Formats: sequence, C-alpha cells, structure tokens
Amino acid sequence: MFRAFSKNTIFSGLFFFFVLFSLFITRPFRSAIAADIGTQNLPMYLVLIVLVMVAANLIYSYTVSKVQENRIVTYVYSFLLINMFIFLLCYQVYPDSFILRASFYVWYNIFNFFVVAVFWARTINCFDKEEGKRNYGIISAFGTFGGWLAGILVTNFLYDQGEEVSIGLSAVSLGCAMFFSSKLSPKKVSAKANIGILMEQVFEQFKQIRLNRNIQYLVSYGFFWTCLSTALYFFNLEIINAYTEDTSRKVQIFSFADNIVLPLTLFFQASSILILTNKRLGLSFVLGLYGVFFAISFTLMSLHFSQLLLPASGIILFYIISLFQRPYEYGLNKPAREVAYTTLSKTEKYKSTVIIDTLINRSGDASGGILFNMIISFGIILYAAPLLMLPLAGILVFIGIRIANRVEIVKK
Repeated sequence: MFRAFSKNTIFSGLFFFFVLFSLFITRPFRSAIAADIGTQNLPMYLVLIVLVMVAANLIYSYTVSKVQENRIVTYVYSFLLINMFIFLLCYQVYPDSFILRASFYVWYNIFNFFVVAVFWARTINCFDKEEGKRNYGIISAFGTFGGWLAGILVTNFLYDQGEEVSIGLSAVSLGCAMFFSSKLSPKKVSAKANIGILMEQVFEQFKQIRLNRNIQYLVSYGFFWTCLSTALYFFNLEIINAYTEDTSRKVQIFSFADNIVLPLTLFFQASSILILTNKRLGLSFVLGLYGVFFAISFTLMSLHFSQLLLPASGIILFYIISLFQRPYEYGLNKPAREVAYTTLSKTEKYKSTVIIDTLINRSGDASGGILFNMIISFGIILYAAPLLMLPLAGILVFIGIRIANRVEIVKK
C-alpha cells in the first residue's frame, strides 16, 4: 500500500500527525478558557489576537525573506517551543492565575494558525496542483489521527490536570514535527530573489494581495468563513455555559467532541481524492458547499433557541453541528484551499498563504465575535440572531465558486 505513496507524502503525513497532536492536546483547555471568559468579553481578546498577529506577520515576512526555505519551519517552531517552556515555568509559579490562563488563550490562537500555516506552506511546495488533489486528503488523514489520539488522552486522562501537562506534551510533539519536516524534498521551481529594502520585504505580503486577484479572492474566503465559524462558535459557547459552569466538565465536553468528529474526518479525507478530482464536483462543490453548511447550522441554532428543536439539551445540537462542520473543514475544505494555493508562486506560498491562515483568519474571528455581540446588544431576540448570519453564508458560496473557477483555468 505504502509503495503507492511518495516519500514526500509519508513524511508530510507524519509531519502533520505531530502538528495536530501538538494542537489538539491543548485545544480543549483553550476552549474551556474561552467558555470561562464568556461571549461578552471574548471579542476583546480576539481583537488583541489580531493586533499581535499583525506584528507577528510583519516579523515573519521579514524572516522568510532572509532565511533559506528549508530553515523556515525550524525558526518558527523553535520560537514557539521557547514560548511553551516560558508558559510551563509561569504555571509552576502562578498555577491558578486567570491572567496566565487568558494569556495562554491569546497565545494558543496565534500558535494554532501559525503552526498549521507554516506546515502547509512547507508541504505545498512539495506537490503540484494535480499531486495536491491526490495527496492532500491522505496527508490530512495523518493529521486527523494525531488530533484524535490527543483528544482521547485529554478525555480520559488529562481533562482535570490543568494546561501545564498538555503544554509539555505539545512541546514534545512539535519537536517531532520539526524532525519530519526536515525530511521533505520541495520541488525545484524558479523564484524571484527577495531583493529590496527592509520595509519592502516586511510588507511584501500585502503587496502580493494588492496585485493578485486570486489572492484577493482567497483572502475574502478566509475572512468570511472564519467570521461565520466564530459566530457559530459563540452560539455554541452560550449553549455550553448554560449547561455547566464547571471548567473540567467543559474540557471533557470539548475533548469528547474532538473524539467523535475526528474519526468521521478520516472518511471525508478519504473521499477528498474522489471529490477533488471529479470533474462534476471538484473545487466548486467543496468550496461553495461550505456556505450552505453554515446556512443550515445557523438555521438549526435559531430553531433551538426558539424551543422548536432540542429545547432540553443544546449539548446534543453542539455535537450534531460539530459532527459535520469540523470533519468537512479538515477533511474537504482545507485540502481544497491548499489545492488553490498550489497555483501561486513559491514566494506567495510562503507569504500570502501564511497571512491568510493567520492574520486574515484571525481578523475574521474577531469580526465574527464582534458581530455576535453587536447583534445581541441591539436587543435582537436570541432565536432571530442566527438568521442574520445567512447573507454572509451566501457570500461565502459565491466567493468559493469564483475561486474554483479561477484555479481550474490556471495552466499546469
């Protein structure tokens, strides 16, 4: 079986396995902290994350211009590992500090997007567009298994241990990811030399967005899907906070969600090869259908808050929506977006794709949280609030189809 896979496919898969294990071993604790902060105060933290992300992207852009391509993962991941060790030391001194937990929440959201964005930036340089359609689902499946294994550990053993144990395991896993990233062999493609003054190198990401219409569509797609996802997440937090006030119980709920959705994600990832290479389905189907999913999810939320659907147990609705959203995101939509990224130049892959997966997505998060609070603060009845998100879902469908059409006309 493995003979059908290239060396890059196997090592990329193992690379992603440890990346997602590193993320999901700490993810339920991040989500529990978010629930403790509450939807009223959470947008303030999301805005702070955007501001930090702006500075982080400028530093990242300059670093990419100065270091060799095969050293980027080492530089970024080493910096993140240093951050983890600092958190471990702080937890030893201030184990019950809410400020420390809130700081970890902000840091995790930056860590989450950078560690995955840099992984994909490294990986998509090892495959062309057609290879991406065949291999990205397989590579994603490796990552899903890593996240699933991490979720099992949290649900059964770590849910009441606090963040410090999970951070230690996350650091070990990130070190393993660095090792497998060094085994990849990127394709040899010509790239323009990064020559210019400091400010040109730092702001090159934004110049690429201004000049490339394909990147503009990808930026818009990244903003709208994360805006919708965060608004939906806020409605889920309302359900969970109404269900329990116990932090350990919240960790269990979030980790159990990981356990039930990740195996299903494997099915989506296995299907991605057939769907993405199908002429009648392909990128248009995958990228456009995401908006339809959000429309259905917000409609279900409206029915729940109006007492017409699962009025006694919103947790069931939380699991139902998670059962479809996250497998679709990780199993189909993310690989489809990475296929779209393969049509960009090498420099654009390392700069524009990362700014989309970090700053743009974080801006979408903040906007979704602010939009949720604005809707609630205006006195909109809770069951009517989700329906106001439907026009944004329609926009996402339109942008997704536009991206797919432009990708398909790019020459191999």
